Amino acid sequence: MRSLPALRCPPFRLAGVLLATLATGWAQDATKNYHLFVGLDLLLPREGDQRAPVENLTRTEAVVANGTTFDRINMRNIPAFSWARSPKVSRSPITIEGLQTEKAYTLGSDAAMGWMETQNTMAIYQQEKAAAAQMEAGEAFRVSGAVARTNQIYAANERFNGRQLVGNPETADRGLGQAGITELATTPLEQATQQAFMDSIDGLEAATDSTFFADRTQDGIVGGKADVLELEFEIASREPVADAYVVIMGKVTQESGEGVVTFHENVGAVGPEPRRIKIRKLGFEPGFDIKDVSVHVYSNGKELGTNLSEKNFALTRDQAREYLLLTHIAEHQFDTVAPTPVWELMPPVLLSATDRKAFNYPVVVNIDADGSVISIHDDEASAREFLNEIHEAAALRNRSTPRKAGASLGESVRVAETDPAVSIDQTGRLPPRIVTAIQDMIFLPAIDLGAPQAGTTRINLADFFR
Repeated sequence: MRSLPALRCPPFRLAGVLLATLATGWAQDATKNYHLFVGLDLLLPREGDQRAPVENLTRTEAVVANGTTFDRINMRNIPAFSWARSPKVSRSPITIEGLQTEKAYTLGSDAAMGWMETQNTMAIYQQEKAAAAQMEAGEAFRVSGAVARTNQIYAANERFNGRQLVGNPETADRGLGQAGITELATTPLEQATQQAFMDSIDGLEAATDSTFFADRTQDGIVGGKADVLELEFEIASREPVADAYVVIMGKVTQESGEGVVTFHENVGAVGPEPRRIKIRKLGFEPGFDIKDVSVHVYSNGKELGTNLSEKNFALTRDQAREYLLLTHIAEHQFDTVAPTPVWELMPPVLLSATDRKAFNYPVVVNIDADGSVISIHDDEASAREFLNEIHEAAALRNRSTPRKAGASLGESVRVAETDPAVSIDQTGRLPPRIVTAIQDMIFLPAIDLGAPQAGTTRINLADFFR
């Protein structure tokens, strides 16, 4: 998440740059599809006191630049991110609506869940008890039926006069008959088992009583301390984004102290149709408090402005270019630097793509002093030869036609004239979509001791994908 060159400009200078930028083309009726805002750079500690900006985040890794290569660091090896605020420019912003934050509980900290678990345990015990009583009742009916059949057989046979009847010894003398024998033989056993079964059913009803849980909770929370943060919001984008992630930032108060927490969550593809996003973040101390929660959206490490971004200003393309040019010059007043692409203003075709190979066309480009693309070449030699011709034509043109008064800085430093007869693609081999994407990009021009110059640099659109 590389910051723009304005990062080290003093606040008063930034204010002046912004006023100058907004004054550029103020009366123009142009669509303001670009936005200036204050964004968030995530940083990781490196050797000594150095901190390196995070170039990209995946579900499991953080990508950090290391010279001309990139290091991939497992998220498990990152205790925490540090951060810095910086001014940024992006295209049409992401829309975030209905942002809600709530504190919740893990099972160990949720008192309501504790009572629910207790009630469930009681219910399971009573269910097992009822099942056992039902089995005993069934066995009792089976035994009592066998006793009754035996007594009926003995009572019907008068030749067994001295035999003791099974069940009650008084049965034979009292002449109760078949019905009486069956009743006396089965009633005591059936009554005992039926009573045990009914008692277990009563216990089960008590264990599943809906008032048990309600009486022991107050709005679902008694004695528990929240240790989970839940966020929910809708996200949409006018321009499709193939793969995005969000960084959540908030001020947290816990028993161990106060601080700022940052964490990220992949949200995948974002398009014009709003999507509902739900995030659950664990790891807070029980009883924590959080406020000033903000959501920052990124794609391939580049922050995309949102309608919730801090200090959000809508700009036209010319105003965005002018702002970048002014801050670039202010940053390098005594330096000499080569042109560099502003990846934060990536063309929509890159933002909506997932296949890096489809954009793997390394080329050399000539960049005008205002940051616009002059031409595309296969090698530096042909690019510099073409640029020299542009300089000679500009020198002749400036001697005969002075710059008009009131021109913007970009207009006053530009050396190339638009000529429909001259193809911007001097390679003759690039697919039209690659040419269009490069032409749509904005560059920071070369600087020679604080003065913007037309220059040459290499670019490969595939470098957008980290």
